[in-house]
Amino acid sequence: MTSNPLFATQIVGSYYKPHWLADHELVYAKEGVWWRVPPEQLLSAQDDAVRLAVFDQERAGLTYATDGEERRQTFSGHFYALGGIDSDEQGLVTNFSGDVLEYLTMKQRAITSDENQKPAAPPEFRQPRVVGPITWERALVADAAQFLKKTTTTAKSKVTVIGPASLALRLVDEHYGSLDQVAFAVADALNKELRLLDDMGIDLIQLDEPEVHFRHSQLQDFAVEAIDRAFAGIKARKALHVCYGYSKNIAEKRATPVYPEAIKLLAQTSTDAISLEYAQPMQTPELLENAGDKSVILGVLNLDTEAPVESVQQIVDMTNAALEVVDKQKLELGSDCGMWFLSRDVCFDKITNMELAAQELRRQHG
Repeated sequence: MTSNPLFATQIVGSYYKPHWLADHELVYAKEGVWWRVPPEQLLSAQDDAVRLAVFDQERAGLTYATDGEERRQTFSGHFYALGGIDSDEQGLVTNFSGDVLEYLTMKQRAITSDENQKPAAPPEFRQPRVVGPITWERALVADAAQFLKKTTTTAKSKVTVIGPASLALRLVDEHYGSLDQVAFAVADALNKELRLLDDMGIDLIQLDEPEVHFRHSQLQDFAVEAIDRAFAGIKARKALHVCYGYSKNIAEKRATPVYPEAIKLLAQTSTDAISLEYAQPMQTPELLENAGDKSVILGVLNLDTEAPVESVQQIVDMTNAALEVVDKQKLELGSDCGMWFLSRDVCFDKITNMELAAQELRRQHG
């Protein structure tokens, strides 16, 4: 494993997803329906979108490049292809409880005149069902990762996979009888996928665990074991990302009392780094004390749809404040959660300034 420069740079996972490729309004519709390209041309179109994403990340000078998650409709749905999961006949979700909803202000969706005439109805939300033992049947992202490695020329490769605790909470269990057993089964299945990525030489493998924040109380007793089972035997560098959700949907993200606990929990795992949202929730450096001896990937890019592009100096100042808590050898720069819904120009300008800030920080602290 080659060493990183000080203040290594990366995005969380997703980059701008072209509107010629996908209909953003259908992101939460059934998996696969948001593609604008005919099926016989889809793979070629996705390849081109990956090439653009990698080109931008390398042109900006980032240390790591992802494939922009251009082949995915959502970060979770891509992994419903595990054996034992039925995505066609979905089950009714009854568990809507969360620990942080009062700290998030959602963006309001326009209501049609027809909807104004309808009486209020309880929400009906469905998710894939667990109908048998969860198993790893085939590669889920390994082929895409191979294409990423072939496409990158200057950056290291980074691949993101949903974490076992978060995927478990996105399923309706009709087989195991307890959430922890679902999470452990998912972890063991995902471990086979991570081993494929490891064997092909991916430089950084990241698990996304937003539910460790959103529903911390439901996961705190077993999330560490589940994550470590997913990471078992992995030699590549490992990261965990914990977030507030997409700024496309959330107007305001406020610092929550649960977020430090989520980071503290992730610090107990075998991960090498913790990637966290920092800019938009206006977190303060003392939050970083909860990361223990782990490296911190600091979210220095506010991805609210109305947020301006950060100046280089703003990012430098934010990072220097964080250095009061985290050693320079363990502090890296990243984005807040998910860039796919922003314009390409905004994405590129943001990541370019992040890298320029990293270069200035290297001059100051190198």
